[in-house]
Amino acid sequence: MTECRDWLTSLWLGSYKGVPFWFESDDESGGRGLVVHEFPHRDDPFVEDLGEAPRFFEGAIYIHGDDVDAQTARLTETFAGKGPGSLVLPIRGPVAVHCQEFRRSHQRDKLGYVAYTAKFVRHGAAAALVSLPYAARLVTDAADRLAAALAGLFPRRVATLAQPDFVVAAAVEGVQAAAAALDVVRLQNAVDPATSAKVREGVTALVASAPLLLSRSDTPGEASDLLAVLPEIGATTGAEALAAGLVAAVRRLADAMPAPAAQAAMADYIGAHDVARAETYLAPTAARAAENAAEVARLARLAGLTAWAEALIRRGYASRPDGVTARGEAAERFEDEMAACFGAADAALYIAIGALRDAVVDYLTALIVDLAPVVTVESSAVMPSLWWSWRLYATPARAGELVSRNTVRHPSFMPRRFQALAS
Repeated sequence: MTECRDWLTSLWLGSYKGVPFWFESDDESGGRGLVVHEFPHRDDPFVEDLGEAPRFFEGAIYIHGDDVDAQTARLTETFAGKGPGSLVLPIRGPVAVHCQEFRRSHQRDKLGYVAYTAKFVRHGAAAALVSLPYAARLVTDAADRLAAALAGLFPRRVATLAQPDFVVAAAVEGVQAAAAALDVVRLQNAVDPATSAKVREGVTALVASAPLLLSRSDTPGEASDLLAVLPEIGATTGAEALAAGLVAAVRRLADAMPAPAAQAAMADYIGAHDVARAETYLAPTAARAAENAAEVARLARLAGLTAWAEALIRRGYASRPDGVTARGEAAERFEDEMAACFGAADAALYIAIGALRDAVVDYLTALIVDLAPVVTVESSAVMPSLWWSWRLYATPARAGELVSRNTVRHPSFMPRRFQALAS
């Protein structure tokens, strides 16, 4: 038997740029930017998809209290302020938006109560035209911010202080298992030898430091072994250093692997840490142990997802459908993790995951424009791949590309219908 949702505790408190208020109602609207082209003597129009239309959020907002005049001045100034900010909606949660317009309303017989109607538009690209190198750099910057958010959140979500041994052991063993799984990835893939040795040392330090650092100690010396082999995590201590160390080790390993291999390995690493949250009918201490295991698993998944995203921008794509497929897969992976965030405690992590998702999607969108489309070639006769390579591209050098793309058993016998790049 499942319990009904407690709506009063699960809704987000409304706010914009950190200024709180109450929503009486909120609406979201969007769509696709479609241009319909009509032609003489042709029944079917051509519909050109220009991408997603701007997403708008509108709502009836109110504030109240004896200090409502001060609240009103602050909220009005915030709405009129320049630049994007985080709008927190009751059900959806945080979303980056610009305030497009607002209207304040006050009635004489409602003293201490001020109402607003406001319209927001979702924040878009950082610049009108973005080069591929700049878009790739934005992905790396967003990955750094997600790593920092993970390190900052982990100590607050893992319960080890004054807990029974088995509750602490659930977190410790989870970190050690995540580090051991990373070492399996290192051993099973071709990795730069120098980096492989450093990752091995990092895994050893993570396994050895987990029992001590999860005690929430703030003594800098206790993380010295971990900092010695993973200096990029910075001068953090305790559980924060442990979380930052795991993320740094995962990213370091993936960066030393060929991009396709890194993506495949990180996808397996993410899948290996898909752990369900604690059930509501567990005893309190058992529930805390299960929550600890789930938090460590989420840390490992997001570390793998960060490395997976960075590998995605390093690899090459032969055709436009390949880029579109990669973009769809990226959006799906990030949406799964964003859906797992719950409540205001996960707000910073939710925003960081969404920022990395947006950076990856923006990069692939810019890349797709320059990729060659795929066309279908039909013939009444079976011809060799060399013949088709010369016929389509005026060079025999691309015969192997045709064989690989269509999974042909023998290059002398191309099928009568196959796919090829347009150029």
